[in-house]
Amino acid sequence: MADTQSSAPILEALANYTRQSSVSFGVPGHKSGQGAPPDIKQVIGEEAFDADATTQKGIDDRREKKRTIQRAEHLAAEAWGADVAYLSTNGTSLSNHAAYLSVAAPGDTVLVARNCHKSVTAGLILAGLRPIFLEPDHDEAWDIEHGIPVAELERKLAEHPEARGAFIVSPTYFGVVSNIGALAEACHRHGRPLVVDEAWGPHMAFHPDLPLHAIKAGADLSLGSIHKTMAGLQGASIMLLKSELVSAERFALAYDLFESTSPPVQVLASIDATRRQFALEGEAILGGLLARARRARAALAEIPGIRVLGKEALDGDARFALDETKVALDISGLGVTGYAAEDWLTENGQISMGLSDDVHLLACFTLGNIDAEADALVGAIRALADWAGTQKGKGRPPGMPRRRDLPTTMAMTPAEAFFGRTEAVPLERAAGRVAAEMVAPYPPGIPRLVPGQRIEAVHVAFLRLGLEAGFFPAGLRDPDMQSLRVVA
Repeated sequence: MADTQSSAPILEALANYTRQSSVSFGVPGHKSGQGAPPDIKQVIGEEAFDADATTQKGIDDRREKKRTIQRAEHLAAEAWGADVAYLSTNGTSLSNHAAYLSVAAPGDTVLVARNCHKSVTAGLILAGLRPIFLEPDHDEAWDIEHGIPVAELERKLAEHPEARGAFIVSPTYFGVVSNIGALAEACHRHGRPLVVDEAWGPHMAFHPDLPLHAIKAGADLSLGSIHKTMAGLQGASIMLLKSELVSAERFALAYDLFESTSPPVQVLASIDATRRQFALEGEAILGGLLARARRARAALAEIPGIRVLGKEALDGDARFALDETKVALDISGLGVTGYAAEDWLTENGQISMGLSDDVHLLACFTLGNIDAEADALVGAIRALADWAGTQKGKGRPPGMPRRRDLPTTMAMTPAEAFFGRTEAVPLERAAGRVAAEMVAPYPPGIPRLVPGQRIEAVHVAFLRLGLEAGFFPAGLRDPDMQSLRVVA
């Protein structure tokens, strides 16, 4: 019998596997939890070990050739409207790496949105590519970066006909969506593919009130995190292809290079189950979620000192649409940084935010949030505003550069800087040098410096004052960022 969207081949095969009993002399070594430390079983449960199957001898069998994963991928492609889908257990970070190898070769030039995630920069290093950066639209009123203007993409395509494709992020971390249709048309007129890091947008395919999903809007490749906005386990990601410009065979080979040969089947099953859930019930689920988020938005907007990013901020193709499940707050009117506010919310309201920075907080509403939690968020932000009124001198550090003031001048490719001779220098003496590591305050993980970039005094000031404000520079050689790795 043919599979339908009511089927979940991986989940069903895994359920069947857990009901079987056999003596194993293969992997995994814990043997259904028999050898697992008791303390870890107490934390995650014995069922987690029972479900820790292999793909070859667990959910599939070379004798029966059920093609369990391939069937699930076919259903995923159908659900999202793609020609080809691959399920990834390594997160959209590694999906981004595979996307580069799908469209370019070492030494090639690619157009890359400057506000892409650090994994996109890592892909440049791994693939040995030369980036030409696309400057995002900067929102002066909010000091955040939105999407890529079509005019900016057109200009860079004309200036760099050798570019193999364009890589952008949409939605942004703050939920703003670019005009993917117009960007795709611009790329296609030049015979180049548009690749979209859609980590925060796979759910958008399942409700008409949400922005149009990138694949449906005309993008060639979309890379989405099922664990971020849907119900997959951590690391659950999907790669979607619908293109006449990207070889399906090359796409498959690139995916195979990065996907683990021992993928966690629980993660694969969670993607499969989530696809079924949204294909069958997504509109109803997301309708309730949107109503919940909109009520919270309205209540938060009434709190003195709080601004809520809404559709009134939309203006042009770089601010084309808004995913209202992302509730971005400007709290500069409270006189405290977002970092201080998040710390207070965690300690006093038991509220964990999706992002904080020098002036912003972000709440990511998903199907897992209930009405009582939305009410708790609003109540906690009201209490935060009262607390902030008692604080003095805890706002954004005076003189901290705005994001639009951070230039990107490349002295060499990211790969040349990363693999070349390097040395560590004190942060205050880094101006004039060439960065050899990424500096990406996290979240959202957008690099403010990338390997190969010329470090200027304004970067040093931004980083020094950012540290003072409380940001977290993930992945640096010096975790305290008192020094930076630069080209020797």
